Amino acid sequence: MSEERRTYQVYYTEQAATARDRLDDRQRSSFDKGIAVLARDPFLPASRAISATGDDRTVRLTQNILVEYSISLGRLLVFIVEVFNDKDIVITDE
Repeated sequence: MSEERRTYQVYYTEQAATARDRLDDRQRSSFDKGIAVLARDPFLPASRAISATGDDRTVRLTQNILVEYSISLGRLLVFIVEVFNDKDIVITDE
């Protein structure tokens, strides 16, 4: 017996879409795979709520890419795409 899974429609704010479009090919491929996983289950154990209702969430899609998103009425709205790199580090763990 197979369980039918709902896939959420994914939308982006202008700011998030701009950050997404700046990703290089490798990052974009990983990003797209991560978004596809979120579209199937936006409440992944790796994600955490950032609102009292739990509908606004954050998750690191990859080691260097964090997204914040909101879930409502079958839609997943990505409103922040944050890309980290080694240049962002003040003190390294050496």
